[in-house]
Amino acid sequence: MKTRTLFWQFFGTHTLILLVAVGFVSFYSWHSSRAAFQREWVRELEMQARLAAALLPQADGSVDATATARFIERLGQADEHRFTLILPDGKVLMDSGADAKRMEPHNDRPEVIDALKYGQGMSQRYSASLGKQMLYLARRVPREGPVQAVVRVASPVRTLTRDMDAEDQVLLVLLAVVLGATMLLSYAAARRIIGPVSELQKGLTRIGGGDLSYRLEIPPVPHLAALTRSINQTADRLQKHIRELNEERNLRALILANMTRGVIAIDARHAILDINDAALRLLDLSPPAPEGGARIGEVVRYPELLLLIDESERGGGPVEKEMTVDGAGEVLLNMRATALNDREGHRLGTLVVLSDVTLLRRLETVRQDFVANVSHELRTPVTSIKGFAETLLDGAVRDPATADRFLKIIVRQAGQLESIIRDLLELSRLEQNPAQPLDRQATPVEGVLKGAIELCQSRAEGRDVTVSLACAEGLSAVMHAGLMEQALVNLIDNAVKYGAGGEGAKVEVAADREGACVRITVRDHGPGIDHPHLERLFERFYRVDKGRSRELGGTGLGLAIVKHIVLLHNGTVGVESEPGKGSTFTIRLPA
Repeated sequence: MKTRTLFWQFFGTHTLILLVAVGFVSFYSWHSSRAAFQREWVRELEMQARLAAALLPQADGSVDATATARFIERLGQADEHRFTLILPDGKVLMDSGADAKRMEPHNDRPEVIDALKYGQGMSQRYSASLGKQMLYLARRVPREGPVQAVVRVASPVRTLTRDMDAEDQVLLVLLAVVLGATMLLSYAAARRIIGPVSELQKGLTRIGGGDLSYRLEIPPVPHLAALTRSINQTADRLQKHIRELNEERNLRALILANMTRGVIAIDARHAILDINDAALRLLDLSPPAPEGGARIGEVVRYPELLLLIDESERGGGPVEKEMTVDGAGEVLLNMRATALNDREGHRLGTLVVLSDVTLLRRLETVRQDFVANVSHELRTPVTSIKGFAETLLDGAVRDPATADRFLKIIVRQAGQLESIIRDLLELSRLEQNPAQPLDRQATPVEGVLKGAIELCQSRAEGRDVTVSLACAEGLSAVMHAGLMEQALVNLIDNAVKYGAGGEGAKVEVAADREGACVRITVRDHGPGIDHPHLERLFERFYRVDKGRSRELGGTGLGLAIVKHIVLLHNGTVGVESEPGKGSTFTIRLPA
């Protein structure tokens, strides 16, 4: 409909202008030709009247009636015009078209009156004697001096109009041909111009609707071709810019989605501009992300976060706080709020970055506990050695019994100190190159288990503990036999020392296949371990019962060494325990 309207606006306007112009020119030509034709007729009548007046027969200076009658009659026969001779008193002397005797006086005819008064007169009127419209031209004879007669020449108006109508028909045919040709040319020009304009409009509609891959065809019209090329170039640039913006937006969304830190952007009205998945997870919010325009206070129910945003807006600088979130587990969040500024530095809103520092704080606690524990573990034997040595120096060395007892204590404490240092060095060696490949090979599991049990046999017999072994036949695993034996010795030794005491106590060592893994378990039937201690049991120097551990000579590093040895084998180690029912330590290694 738009194309049709545009075409008819263009073609209709041209047609209207053409009609007005041609109509004006045609009317002017028609009017001019009619006036010229009429002037020619009048000029011809004047000439006829002048000739008739000049050739009019005269005798003794006056008009000869007899000769004039014959002259007028011959003129009427020789010419289509009507000739009339009128005397000064109005009497019709002779008429070539009617009987003069029956004609009434003509002194009241306008053309006769003007001829008598001015020498020549003309009028157009209805002739009662002929019954038709006539054009009359009268001329006084003579032109100067006393009036003798008036010669009048008349011609039917129908003859004049017939000739003019013939001319008008020729003009109308010419006008129709000119109008038809020009309208056809105008129609063709309109189609040639409006067609490309219509396609241009459709293309712009498609491009404006988002189809930036569409390109306009180059029309044959030079100016439209230049315009079309400019539009295509603009579409190319626009498509390139939008593609770059989409890539930048997708990259930003991808970065935000894969960040481990939570990011929340809000505007000055606290409406959420963007929030990533990490923020939803850290704040224990259910996806999907809230819709644009949602207020942060409607989504987040943590007063600490809302206060942090308010403090950042009041102060203008970055504000940092920590907050505990109780979701699937207790999570400690570090919150940092900074101003969200535009390129001119005007504040648009606030940017909040959330970091999960639970593990960091836990590691800091472990580090602090490790430092405290290693200091305490080292100070205890060092203090004992120093104290007993000073006592010996003060004179106790003179008493052989006392000196012997003190020296044995010093040796025992030195041995404890040596064990701690040895275990620390072992842990350091295991942690020094964790990425370095370990020399492992397929090894029968039963042989490694028997070797570890033999090394712990003397301690087990001293505590009246029976160590049993149950291993699946032909079971093997890819391992470093020496390191794995050391780990199993630590587990069995702990089970003998802490988990199995008293007559009839036993420790069960077993190995079997579990899917694609080899499972090794060391189980005791001792007092068990309370659940809060299980998560930290493999930490360095962590002790469930510090007094009993030191009493039994433990360094607090055995389970940490076990954990690192198993990790070097790409395996896992875990513990299950219930108070009063004993504990089970499980190692899983790739088969």
